[in-house]
Amino acid sequence: MKSYLSLIPISAKVHRRQNRMTLLCIIFSVFLVTTIFSMADMVIRAEKTRLINRHGDWHIKLEQISDSEAEEISQRSEVAAISWYDVLNADIEENYEISGKKAVLCGADEAYITKIWNGWKEGAYPKKDEEVMLSPNAKKDLGVETGDCITVKTPGGSMDYTITGFGGDDVDYNEQYDAVSVFMTRTAFGKLFGMNSKSDAAPVYYVQFKEHTNISKILKELKKQYGWTEKNISENTAVLGVTGFSSNSTMLNVYLIAVVLFVLILIAGVLMISGSMNSNVAQRTKFFGMLRCIGASRQQIIRFVRLEALNWCKTAVPAGIIAGLISTWGICAILRFGIGGEFSFMPLFGLSGVGIISGIAVGVLSVLFAAQSPAKRAAKVSPVAAVSGNTENTGTIYHGANIHFAKIETALGIKHAVSAKKNLILMTGSFALSIILILGFSVLLNTAQALLPSLRQWQPDVSIISRDSTCSLDRGMVDQIAGMTGVEHVFGNMCVTDVPTVSDKKVDKVILASYDEYMLHCAKTDLVEGNLSKVNGDSNYVLTIYNKDNPIRVNDKIKINGTEVEIAGALSDGLFGGDIVLICSEETFTRLTGEQDYAMVNVKLTDTVTDRDIKAISKLAGEDALFSDIREGNQQTNGTYWATRVLGYGFLAIIGLIAVLNMINSTSMSVSARIKQYGAMRAVGMDGHQLTKMIGAEVFTYTLSGYVAGCALGLPLHYFLFKKLITEHFGNAWGIPIESLMILFLLVLVSAVTAILIPAKRIKNMAVTDTINEL
Repeated sequence: MKSYLSLIPISAKVHRRQNRMTLLCIIFSVFLVTTIFSMADMVIRAEKTRLINRHGDWHIKLEQISDSEAEEISQRSEVAAISWYDVLNADIEENYEISGKKAVLCGADEAYITKIWNGWKEGAYPKKDEEVMLSPNAKKDLGVETGDCITVKTPGGSMDYTITGFGGDDVDYNEQYDAVSVFMTRTAFGKLFGMNSKSDAAPVYYVQFKEHTNISKILKELKKQYGWTEKNISENTAVLGVTGFSSNSTMLNVYLIAVVLFVLILIAGVLMISGSMNSNVAQRTKFFGMLRCIGASRQQIIRFVRLEALNWCKTAVPAGIIAGLISTWGICAILRFGIGGEFSFMPLFGLSGVGIISGIAVGVLSVLFAAQSPAKRAAKVSPVAAVSGNTENTGTIYHGANIHFAKIETALGIKHAVSAKKNLILMTGSFALSIILILGFSVLLNTAQALLPSLRQWQPDVSIISRDSTCSLDRGMVDQIAGMTGVEHVFGNMCVTDVPTVSDKKVDKVILASYDEYMLHCAKTDLVEGNLSKVNGDSNYVLTIYNKDNPIRVNDKIKINGTEVEIAGALSDGLFGGDIVLICSEETFTRLTGEQDYAMVNVKLTDTVTDRDIKAISKLAGEDALFSDIREGNQQTNGTYWATRVLGYGFLAIIGLIAVLNMINSTSMSVSARIKQYGAMRAVGMDGHQLTKMIGAEVFTYTLSGYVAGCALGLPLHYFLFKKLITEHFGNAWGIPIESLMILFLLVLVSAVTAILIPAKRIKNMAVTDTINEL
């Protein structure tokens, strides 16, 4: 043996059973952190890809700026691409057509398709004014190919063009409005613009920055340099949000919440490992004292404990990281192939540097932190005390266990728990953080449910919408569709936008919509405040949909077309979107607006519906209405919801398992550290039942203190998250999560009972002489 440090691998073999739970705790912590951070990284990558495909790979949009300013922006070293863009007939209301099909005319630079949207599919972007690129659906709908000639008809005349390729920016837009998009050069677009006597040109510039650019800083510089305001600059919040550079307040709240939860996860892992190692090292204090007897210095003892901790990391950290990566790959595969939809962009076999580094950091730093206190305590052990075996308590005892309120075994158990204050703090903190995390993630699961509209009872499978967004759909359509096969329920809605109003809240325009009896019945689950029954029939009561931009509250009064109505209730969600939406019965809507027909007809389908049934409904809708089949989107959203819940509850299960294992491990080590005391107690007459009660009192002291501390800190966190994520956006009032607290209390009881039975059984099975002579 060259040095005392050579004893580390020998000690590891001798104490393999005692170290097993400590190693498991380290592995679990590293596994948990690696999986969470890796999955977060994978989700961000997938979400970034999905959002770029849907919203474009641009970061800011510049409006009402000069061409010279745009040219200066393009010369900045941080800019990767910039493109001019303008559009004609964006709302599909004017007669712009190609072979009888509605057309949207877009003027843009080549970078718009090739870089901003990455929407090139076939051919090339037009170089000449007589050339155009069409959206991909035109190839099938119009039966055209690259090189063919087409005629674009406009209200001001017709123009002939040659097709150079196919590509576009928004596939969903063309499908929804059954139209094709035409992309042309800036000069060609200008000719059509003038031909149709347009004078309201509103070109914009889309800007894409290079990677790792501090976009927030750039925006401040641009505003200062050119005197621009929020009207001149719009952010692509979706893309900037996942890259961490959005200045949107909602996204900043999400970042803050994510940081808080990740910090809590890290602290939970540190405390769990610290508690386990503290007990592990404490029960071998006599061993360190014996090292002092044969000449080891205090500094050598401290170094021994630290290196022993790192020796555990040598196997536990790689095992935790490998398990975390395998878990991440498995989850990504399940999400991509099992659920698809929004998760179809999940990367497979991706390596997350953030996840791996975080796992290594939590493993190494936590064991080093955990080794500090017991190492110093071991170094302070007197060699004489180590030889005599009197290492259990070197402090002065001023009074014994209080037996006035409990029997001796119970009082001793409580005293054992509270006497080792550092161990009590670690045990309490570890268990409390588990409770805090569970309460915090329960709010995230509630938020996921609130964000997914397909889970609503009223969510339609098929929608028929008036093409000009007016109440022009015949009411008789509802009865006709209701009699078709495959239809479960059908309901119509009237809607008028920009309805003039007068209100004390300075609201001058609202969106007014109608709900029939079925929709009002479904709205009961979305009611967050007020009385829904007042809205039935012809009345002067309306509902509003809660959002942070809506100043109208329950009991407020507002005049609509000269008639004063009162807000009877507020809904957390509804069929119509907008800043300020008012909902009333069909009878009240007709009296207030004079409209009788529907602006939208929604259909819920049975599971036995066929494509033939869908085509029949589409045929009935006719060409004057927009027909949308949203079943696939609903299925994807449902899949997203259940995936979120499965992953969320799986994570909570791991947190709960770690809490249970930590309690069992710490209790077992605490018992092992006092094994000679228990042997002496058995020698003087204490039976197994009393020993079990003593261990139980110690365990319940840990668990109850952890439960109380966890609830005391977790409920404010629950309130904070609930208010930020749900109340501010959906209006639901916070309430004490009684169900979650009861489940947590059951978890505490299960942990406590399991932690008591295992060490108690081990002591009972040991002979008294073995426990007294245990080293």
